[in-house]
Amino acid sequence: MSLAEIWSYDFMRFALFSACLLGPACALLGVFVTLRGMAFFSDALAHSAVTGVAIGFLVQEKLGLNLDPMLTVLVFSLLQASFMAWLFHRSTLAPDTVIAFSFTGSVALGVIIIAMLGKYRLLDGILFGSIYANSPAGLMRQGMLALIIAAVLLTQMRGYTLSTLSPELAHGQRLRTAWMNYLFALLIAATVVTALKMLGALLLSALIVIPPAAAKLVSGSFRSLLLVSLVGGLAAPLLGVLTSATLNVPTGPAIVLMNVVFLLLCYGWRLTRHHPTTA
Repeated sequence: MSLAEIWSYDFMRFALFSACLLGPACALLGVFVTLRGMAFFSDALAHSAVTGVAIGFLVQEKLGLNLDPMLTVLVFSLLQASFMAWLFHRSTLAPDTVIAFSFTGSVALGVIIIAMLGKYRLLDGILFGSIYANSPAGLMRQGMLALIIAAVLLTQMRGYTLSTLSPELAHGQRLRTAWMNYLFALLIAATVVTALKMLGALLLSALIVIPPAAAKLVSGSFRSLLLVSLVGGLAAPLLGVLTSATLNVPTGPAIVLMNVVFLLLCYGWRLTRHHPTTA
């Protein structure tokens, strides 16, 4: 399929627009996610979507309410993110323990509900996603999310950077770190829910984790870390969609592999700089 043919289809244009909106937004958020060691937090929220969708269909079937399942996914994810953030600050449990039992417990509950409803086909869409299922309304939601992420992180950049790199100094300057952490957890949840259709629960964390991880390899400052992350967050999803359309391969895995290629290129560039060849 040529570029002209790709652009001639609405679903392909929507997919490319989605990649341009969600890729950089997830990468920007991912800078702070990875610096805070919260990669598995976003992964746990992605997998909790199984339960959110299952609850949505349970409400539809048992109560007769015609709710969008993605609404229940959003509500469930926000509640779970708030509960996990509360446990991080109020309990003596280690963060990885909180994430582990929240992740496994929510997935187990979701699978049980889906089994009771007999809707096993739901799992394919939740786990693997479909970027080609985007609509103008979906793109509007993604654009709003991208603006919210940019607004929150850029206006609160100093506070989040300080609380991430030096929590003691942030506490000494009386920053409202607890409130900021709750807001950050909710922001991750909203991002996961909005981007779920793009890659699905199994692959979504790649959009958040890989671009900043690659950027760390080649960045000498925090500003360059943000810039390289944004470049990777934009380039990898775009190339993934184009590769998928050209070679007729699954889109989600193609996007993930483009992220991995970006990581390997950054790693190779780092090796070249630290070990220059001699004539």
